[in-house]
Amino acid sequence: MTFAFRMRYVSVFLVIVALFSMTSPLGHGVVSPSVSAQHDALVFTVNPDKSVGIDWNTTTYSSILQNQSSVVPAGNPIRYSSSFAQQSSGLVETTTFQYTVPQQVYTNLVFNSINSINLTASKTGQTEQGSLTFNSNLPLQQLTILFTVTPSEVNANATSQIIFSSYSPYNETPFANETIWNTTWNKTFGNQTFTDTLASQIQNSTAQILYVKNLNGTNTPTTSSTTAFVKFIAVPGGAATSFLAAFENIVNPFTKNPTALDNVIQSVQNLVTGETVSLTYSHATTVVNFKSTITLVSDLDAQINSIKNQYLQLILNKTGPNPPQDKFLNSTTVTLSKSSMTSDIDLNTGTYTSSLSGTMINPEVNATSNNNFTIPGLFQTVGSSQPHGSGLNITLAGGSDSNNLVKVVVPTGTQLPSITTSSSATWLNVQNASELMNVQFQIQPKPFSLITFLTSTTGFVIEGIVAALVIAGIALAIKRKRTRTSMPVAPSRPTTTGFGPSPAPTQQLS
Repeated sequence: MTFAFRMRYVSVFLVIVALFSMTSPLGHGVVSPSVSAQHDALVFTVNPDKSVGIDWNTTTYSSILQNQSSVVPAGNPIRYSSSFAQQSSGLVETTTFQYTVPQQVYTNLVFNSINSINLTASKTGQTEQGSLTFNSNLPLQQLTILFTVTPSEVNANATSQIIFSSYSPYNETPFANETIWNTTWNKTFGNQTFTDTLASQIQNSTAQILYVKNLNGTNTPTTSSTTAFVKFIAVPGGAATSFLAAFENIVNPFTKNPTALDNVIQSVQNLVTGETVSLTYSHATTVVNFKSTITLVSDLDAQINSIKNQYLQLILNKTGPNPPQDKFLNSTTVTLSKSSMTSDIDLNTGTYTSSLSGTMINPEVNATSNNNFTIPGLFQTVGSSQPHGSGLNITLAGGSDSNNLVKVVVPTGTQLPSITTSSSATWLNVQNASELMNVQFQIQPKPFSLITFLTSTTGFVIEGIVAALVIAGIALAIKRKRTRTSMPVAPSRPTTTGFGPSPAPTQQLS
């Protein structure tokens, strides 16, 4: 097992795929075979700061997938999800799925006899290691594979425990008895010509990046069982000291600056600092569990954009005109660290669906004013990577912030959208996305809303001031009332109605 395919997040080619290519989803290695129909929908949300959020939904139909519908009930897809999270160890991407195997599958004798499957693998630094174990009630009762991968060697050991069975359906197979097993073994892993041919096929399939140093096996049968062991060791092909160097030896004749390419590849490798993978299946629970955790550098987005720029500088023509999509990508920054993805494989209907969200780009725009702009490079790039005859549903939506919103304006001469709302426009079955390159985006202040105002920062400040004034007024009123209540009241004097002596003056006490 190797983790090299995880580098798709940082390869410029796959960044382009993640953003614009309609031929395959950005996922964990799931590829739909024999595609007979595919439907894709892109949503670009243009924000007041001129950043663009990208959401992508794709549905692929495959007749090969649907051929399994007889054993898989409707409404029971294999669903997995992937997302990023910032942790103390770095930026961690976690991918999980849990699947309950349908009871119909257990009518198959072979599958019903599998007791458990366990796969564990981890990567620390540049070394990857792991194990795969398989237990069953089949003649192949146990299989254990241990593997280690370093930059300069792949080492795998497989050990199997086999019980011979003369009963149907094994009576005519190599598992039937010792004689048939030995005959088969002597024609395969017990035969030097066979192992040499197999090694050559492996080398050719890897374009000679791998050189098979050791491929042999041992077999210790008895009348009732056998233990078979196969060892595999591969090292870099040619005179290379690492698999990366062997790869570069192949691509160097096609590149003008192999040293610069080496720097790009090394930068890509350094982005992943660790990984763990586990997959378990138990017949007792009929549940398959999978989890992959990849730890990447904390500043993944900054390094991705740096690598993107390094790579584009290798392919940009310094003396002549460059394709619009190359210039656009060169001037665009990408944010992948907030992306998330969910995917469903439905064997009953034969469909594979996938949804990617959270990807952001900051593209170069053509601005006719501070509040009016177009993004022609975006649509030219999508159009240039769009397969011929592949129609897209494209939605352009206006985003917003606390003060402004973006309005989508379709100018004269541009195909009218099929569906419109107050904040978006959708074109169905677009054959060439470049047709939308003149669509305008206007930044406008948000209409006044009392609720929005009261819940805004300014609203909270004003509410606080008003509340303080009200409290101060109430406190002042209470103070005045208390003051009046505590003032002394002079006693009333009798009213004089005629002549007579006046009352004696009050005597002061000394």
